[in-house]
Amino acid sequence: MKKLLLVIPENSYKSNDFVTSAEKLDIDFLVITDSQQVSGQFSDTVIIHSFDKQIDDDTKQKLKDITHVLPVDHSALKFSSYLVDLLNAKGNNSISINNAMNKFKSRNIFNSISKIKIQNKVVKNIEDIELFVNKNGPSVLKPIYGTASKSVIKIKNLQENRIEIEKLMEDCSDQNLIIEKFVDGKEYALEGNLINSVLKKIVIFDKPINYKEPYFEESIYITPAEIPEETQKDIIDLIGKACSELGLENGPVHVEFKIHDEKIFIIEVNPRMIGGLCSRCLSFGLFKTSLEEIALHAFLNDELKSIELLSSFVGVLMIPTPKSGKFISINKDDLEKIPNISGVEITVSENSHLLEPPFGDKYLGFVFSQGESKEKVLESLTFALNLANPIIE
Repeated sequence: MKKLLLVIPENSYKSNDFVTSAEKLDIDFLVITDSQQVSGQFSDTVIIHSFDKQIDDDTKQKLKDITHVLPVDHSALKFSSYLVDLLNAKGNNSISINNAMNKFKSRNIFNSISKIKIQNKVVKNIEDIELFVNKNGPSVLKPIYGTASKSVIKIKNLQENRIEIEKLMEDCSDQNLIIEKFVDGKEYALEGNLINSVLKKIVIFDKPINYKEPYFEESIYITPAEIPEETQKDIIDLIGKACSELGLENGPVHVEFKIHDEKIFIIEVNPRMIGGLCSRCLSFGLFKTSLEEIALHAFLNDELKSIELLSSFVGVLMIPTPKSGKFISINKDDLEKIPNISGVEITVSENSHLLEPPFGDKYLGFVFSQGESKEKVLESLTFALNLANPIIE
């Protein structure tokens, strides 16, 4: 008998969506979490345990029937891999997760299989950074175990960015920083599932809006991306090789990549689903089933369900945090009235304290759109981006 363990960290956006999907698919499952809030939501099937501590014998006994372990969000990856090893369950082991999460190791693995090979280095001080930038030109500085765009900065000229760099280094004093040469190009994201080490594509997202330099805060995703079929095959082949070299075998993957001079450049491979509530843009109008249902079915049954589309194009706007401070309100009603907007979810609580990029890792919320053309969806989401008027004090 198959039995799933969902590993849900505190403050995960995805807990409800995954549990609802597991119940809909009639999956036998448990939840393990480090959050009292999550445990209150799912009291019948939950185990509370710190992700920083090893499992004791009593807890291990409760988990004895678990056959599959799936992390729900990035901060559950490390603990999930520990449980995969401990329980001899299906999932991704500690070695593969460490390879994927370690930006220095993963870059060197990508360099070994890619046509685009870039210089990278662990840096200890501002002098190391200056030497690297002087030698390699525009570069990207990031924490070695960073998440998404948090604490990531593009450096063109050290003197222009010196204050931001020093603040970032202070913010990341608990871990090493790496620097790598910046690669230009059109950016995309692939959502897929690994089934016994074989990568299966679900969708590729286009990122039509350039980042507001020097930071890399996400804004708009639209799918399906208009990439030729032959190029898509090359993308899946290269990313599949990258996953194999990292040691990843089963479960969702979210991969950021660029196309530069018709060559594919992998930015990072994340052994989890797309972050935040972005997956809901698919449920709002592209797929008849949610991305969580697709991921769970693939993980438990070793097959990717056939995907039926409902709309020609869908997209999501991640509402950016314009400044640090206390969140008061946002004009949600105005956003909901925009043509082709199918939903607005505000995910920060009133009076919560927010940090602006690159030091914060929260968006104010998510705006979803669907339409018969990419242009219509982009127009609606861009309008929402410009119309959003958060009050932060």
